[in-house]
Amino acid sequence: MLAVGTFEIDHVFSRLGRYYRPKPLAKPSGGLRNLLIPQGELLVFQQKIKRHILDRVPVLPCAHGGIKRRSVLTNAEPHVSREVVFSVDIKNFFPHVDPERVFRIFRGLGFGDEAARILSKATTWKYQLPQGSPTSTGLANLSLIQADSRILRLAESHGFSYTRFVDDLTLSGGWRLLKFRRLISRIIESEGFEIKPEKTATMDCGMRQIVTKLVVNGKINLCREQRRAIRREVMTLLGNSDTGPSSARVKGRLFWLRYVNAGIGENLISKLRDRSKVGI
Repeated sequence: MLAVGTFEIDHVFSRLGRYYRPKPLAKPSGGLRNLLIPQGELLVFQQKIKRHILDRVPVLPCAHGGIKRRSVLTNAEPHVSREVVFSVDIKNFFPHVDPERVFRIFRGLGFGDEAARILSKATTWKYQLPQGSPTSTGLANLSLIQADSRILRLAESHGFSYTRFVDDLTLSGGWRLLKFRRLISRIIESEGFEIKPEKTATMDCGMRQIVTKLVVNGKINLCREQRRAIRREVMTLLGNSDTGPSSARVKGRLFWLRYVNAGIGENLISKLRDRSKVGI
C-alpha cells in the first residue's frame, strides 16, 4: 500500500534526526512554537502514511482540526447563540502523544506489531508527535477518539454541542452544562491527558463568548478589537506611511477577516483595490 522498501526504511531510520528541520513559529499569544519539518524521504514516507492510512480513517463529527472541509469556522458554528459556552485546552498535547500511544493507534487500525512499530517510529521523534509533520494532526485526532466518543455521547444525551479543534475542546448549551464541567475534565484526564487550567473558560451569554479565537455571540465574528486593528492597518497603508504594516501582512489579515466576516472584509479590500496600493 505504501510502496516503501525495507532498505529505504532502514536508511531513513538510521539517520532519522537529519530529516527534521527545526522552524520556530511565533504564537499569537506570545512566545515561540518549535516546529519540526520533515524533509526528503521521510517527508515522502509520512505523506504516504497520511494519504493511504490516516486520511481513510472515518472521523467523528466533533473533530474539526486538520480535516478536509472543516475549519475553525465549522468548529465554532455549533456554539453560536448558546446560553453557556465551556472550553478547555489540553496541556502539552503533542508531547503527550508518545510512540507507545501511536503504536496502539496503528494496532487498533489493524496493523500487526512489526508494521505498527515501523509506522510509529516514522511518525514520532524524541518520544512525541513532531509539530510540523503531515501525520501529526491525524494521529493527534485518533489519540483522542475515545475521549471524543465519551464526551459526544454525554453531549448528545443532554442536548449540548461538542466540538474539538486539535487540543481545544468546546461544549455549549443551556445552564445545565455548568454541572458537567468537572466530569468533562475527568474524562480527558482518564484518557491520559492533562487540562491547562489557565485556558479553561466558562462563558455565559452575558459575556463575550470565544471559540477558537472567534466570537460566537449572535454570529461568528472577529472580536471588535481585531476588526478595528485591521481597519487601522488598511487606513495606514492607504495613507502612504513608510512606517506602517507591510502590504503582505495587511493582505493576510484582510483575507482572514473576509473569511470570517465577508461584508466588512470585502469593503476594506475594495478600498485597497480602488487606490491600487496593493495587488489584491
